[in-house]
Amino acid sequence: MAQFFLRSKREEGEAPLYTKIRRNGMQMYVCTGIKVDIREWNKAQRSFSAMQRYEQTEEGAKVHDLQMRVMKAVDTLYAEGKINTKEDKAIIEEAMNNIVTGGTEEIQQVKKIAEAKSRKYVVQFYENFFAGISDGSISHGSNSEYSAGSVQVWKTFGRYLHEYCGGNVTFDDIDKPFADGFTQFLQKKDFMPNTINKNVTCFRKLCNLAAMEGYNKNAVSLKVWKDRTVKEDEKRAEIYLTEEEIDALYNLELTGENEIVRDIFVLGYFSCQRYSDYCRLREENFVTYDKGLGQITLIQKKTGRTVNVPIVDDRVYELCDKYNYDFPEISEQKMNLKIKAVAAILAESTPSFQEKYVTVLTAVEKRSEKTYTKLLKKKKSGSKFTENERKWFGKLSKLAEKRNGAPLFERNKHGEIIRPKYELITSHTARRSGATNLYKLDVLSDQEIRSITGHQSQKVFENYIRIGISEQAQRVGDKILAAKGAKKKKGNAKC
Repeated sequence: MAQFFLRSKREEGEAPLYTKIRRNGMQMYVCTGIKVDIREWNKAQRSFSAMQRYEQTEEGAKVHDLQMRVMKAVDTLYAEGKINTKEDKAIIEEAMNNIVTGGTEEIQQVKKIAEAKSRKYVVQFYENFFAGISDGSISHGSNSEYSAGSVQVWKTFGRYLHEYCGGNVTFDDIDKPFADGFTQFLQKKDFMPNTINKNVTCFRKLCNLAAMEGYNKNAVSLKVWKDRTVKEDEKRAEIYLTEEEIDALYNLELTGENEIVRDIFVLGYFSCQRYSDYCRLREENFVTYDKGLGQITLIQKKTGRTVNVPIVDDRVYELCDKYNYDFPEISEQKMNLKIKAVAAILAESTPSFQEKYVTVLTAVEKRSEKTYTKLLKKKKSGSKFTENERKWFGKLSKLAEKRNGAPLFERNKHGEIIRPKYELITSHTARRSGATNLYKLDVLSDQEIRSITGHQSQKVFENYIRIGISEQAQRVGDKILAAKGAKKKKGNAKC
């Protein structure tokens, strides 16, 4: 029996089999052209029984048949005297190619059938889809590649999909109880409503994509996914900084990383962009046009849209000169941590940063409070802590004391979570503050502001602007009084 082997160093994918031919004192290594799955072939090499199991699979049986036919062809060529020197290797390769070409087509057909069957399984379809958006072979309907942020959203969804579905759920199994169960599964993880809606949206899109490609024939699966209406009291407080607070932040004496974080945040404020955009601004993004007005021009990473932001504050150029347009790189995680620390420093001299806002806890914060509650009960009962519990109790106790915890986080008389403004600031507050303060100027239309922020939807933009109910009422009242005053003045003029 001839020996077949791989020469590839890869551990996955496909590779051709080679064989060693020894005849009439000659030795040749010939590529058979028989392609095999590297992982499955290597598993089959572990033992005789492993090879037998491999040859019982559809692909293994085809490969074994091709091996037999290839070696029979080699025997025939030698018997007919057509192979006399190593230069005749080309004759062997041609014969093998003629045999394998037909067989390969059969194998590919088997693979296509197997793949079509596997893609009816929800998890398998997801895996193929995710691999495609990750390597760029699958794009949006507009033929644009999925952004890094979108790929991350689908990756996170995939974790929950695997956990909820396992590998045996097909699209035919999806009905309303199944969809409701997925929502309840996410709720049990204490996720915020927006996070739940994001993952439900992914599942709905997955069902629609599978239907478009012909792998999902279940019409019910396209109709059962419903987003939850997120009530105001279920949303995390989304603050903005006023112009006066931005001035105080800019003038705050800082050093080291705190200074860098503050400067990049302020640049984000004046640009009205997402962190993924304002953290990568470079000299080429700052341009000056004929009339001398400077602009920040960039292609948004998330949307791919081009935006042009007029530079109307000299502090932008002060920051550019300070860093010679080479702004330090800081991760978003570090930015979110450090900007809170900077805001806490500012809160010592700026009372508005100490104001408390009603908010909700994240899933991580909820788990921390549950852990602390259990540890408090254990301590009260007189039970001993493990070393790990003792460590966590000490850490959480300090946090509870700092935040006037009830038990871990401060609450108002209604039992609602309240947090000081300086704890609620994030890297994204820069963009929201910039957009909100432009809106408050009352000189730009919503469309003009959206041309700066890149918001395509008016509805999303309206939800984005952080104008409180009382503040909005004050704006409306001022306009009414101004209109009445103008009308009265006009009437007096006629007299």
